[in-house]
Formats: sequence, structure tokens, C-alpha cells
Amino acid sequence: MIQNDLMTMDKAAKLAKCSYHTIHRAIKKGDLTAYKPGKVVLILEKDLSDWFKSKRVQAVKSGRPRRHIAVHSR
Repeated sequence: MIQNDLMTMDKAAKLAKCSYHTIHRAIKKGDLTAYKPGKVVLILEKDLSDWFKSKRVQAVKSGRPRRHIAVHSR
């Protein structure tokens, strides 16, 4: 059985270090797969890991490039 890999939304939020509402929104948007066999919403650890990896941010160079100021001598 796959019970070892199942977790509640609260536990998933703690593992991902985000809020319960973030997990809930991801499920509603369809980004995170969840199961509801009864009254409790359950998430597979693999699905949480895949969702978390999809949120990776690439480093970007921010700001404008500096202008080169030429100093003229007289």
C-alpha cells in the first residue's frame, strides 16, 4: 500500500515551508495533484516533490548596466 508516501495538506505545507493556503491554491489550479478518498485531502510525497521542483527560479541579472563615463583631460 502507498500509505507511507501519503500526507495531509498541513504536513505538505510544513515540508514545503509554505502556507496551507499555498498548497490549497496549487491543488485548485491543478498544479499539485491531490486525492480525497473521504473527508481528508491527501497528497503523495512524489507529487509534492515534483510540484516543488517545478517552482525552481533561475538566477537573473537584475538592474541596468552601468554607463561608462569617459573622463576627458584638457
